[in-house]
Parts: sequence; C-alpha cells; structure tokens
Amino acid sequence: MSGRILKEKAKNLQLQKGSKYEFIRTLIGQDFFDSPKTTQKLIDEVRDVFGKKLKTNEVQTYMKKFMGEGIIRAVRSSGFSGNFWVLASVSKEKALQVINKNRKIMAIEEELFSDKLLKKFENNFDIEISDLRHNFGLSGNCTAFLLRKILEKLIYITFSKNGIEAKLEDKTKPGWLVGLEMMINLCVSEKVNGVPFLMSKTAKEIKGIKFLGDVSAHNPLTNVDIKTIIPQMPYIITAYEELTKKL
Repeated sequence: MSGRILKEKAKNLQLQKGSKYEFIRTLIGQDFFDSPKTTQKLIDEVRDVFGKKLKTNEVQTYMKKFMGEGIIRAVRSSGFSGNFWVLASVSKEKALQVINKNRKIMAIEEELFSDKLLKKFENNFDIEISDLRHNFGLSGNCTAFLLRKILEKLIYITFSKNGIEAKLEDKTKPGWLVGLEMMINLCVSEKVNGVPFLMSKTAKEIKGIKFLGDVSAHNPLTNVDIKTIIPQMPYIITAYEELTKKL
C-alpha cells in the first residue's frame, strides 16, 4: 500500500479527540515517519510541535493502534536499543539501509541528547538544544555554530556559578569577553578544589570544533560538512560533561 494511501487511512481513523493518538496521526500526515525515527525523536517532535510531553513508556501503547491498522511498522536494528518507527509502505530492508547509513550520527545523538547530560544543562540551553536537535546530521553549518555557541555559553555559566566570570572579561575592551580560544585556555588554568574546568587533553581536542564554528559563522566562501564534525563529537561531548560538573 502506498504512503499516500496510508496517510489518508490515518487521517480517517476514529480516534479519541484530544488524545495523544492525534499527535501521531498529525505527524504521519506531515511526513515525519517517511523515514525511520527513534522513540526519542518522536518524543522530541511531539514536544516541539505540540508543546506536550509524550513519555517513553507511552509510545509503544499509542503506536499499537497504527501498527494494528497497518499504517506504521516497528523496526529493530542491532546495536540500538528500542524500536525505529516508520510508515508501513517503507520495507524493513529499506528502513534498515537508512538506519545503518546514519548509524554513527544516531549513536552520537543518543549520547549528546542523553537525559543524563541534558539534565545537567538544566533550563539554560533549551533553545540551543532544540535548534541542535533540528539541525544535527542535516546542516553542518548550523551544527558547528550551535556546538560552538553551547561551549562558549557553558564556559561563561560555569565560571559565573563559581564566582570567577570576571576572569573572562577582555581587559582591552571594557564590556567585552575574551575569545573562545582564551576561554578554553582559562578552563585549563582555573581550578575548583584542584580540578580544572577542562582537562588539558580535552581543551586541546575541542579547538577543532572552535575552528569549524568559526568557519560556519565567519567564512562566506566555505561550508562545513557534517562529516568533518562527526570525528570531533566525542571531544565536545567530553568537554560538555567536564564543564557541567562545575555547575
């Protein structure tokens, strides 16, 4: 059955008005499930589009209705926990091809957007994280810029939480802050209870994402390819984790 017919079928389903089933039906009509989506991606989309919370343990329950109607299929892939959800017109083989092609990106997303790390960010990064979710894996320019911005903002907030934000001020330009490279260097030299904000190896490695972020923001002739960002991700995630310990 074609995707168009399945979307029409979903549109005509008798569902309880105001229920969470309607969120899924709307996303089906908006082509969200034309490619495989993780449970977390679905939860994020419901929050971003409808402003509502869909719990992880609820997803399977609400999906059963659409699976029973032959509209949505669940696909599992080795190496990933949980299901991928996709329109039933997409074969399992095709879905797995897409999943495996994007395996590295999705593995990084699971770590980058883990509940553990996001909880440490508290509410200070809601907009940046939301923008990053939309762009990660799709736009190298946007991803590089946002990763850089989150790093710079996180450094400032952690210094502020520890009462040393004045050390980030540019003494030659009143009211301005030093550049990110200097911020990173200060993260190595400044310590709390003998532990630096960033370990020296981490600080060295994340200068790659600083460079890519600078390119995305300031170089009008060059675009950042997502492939150049992926190798930098273990270091930037480590940097975020080290900094959030100072919050």
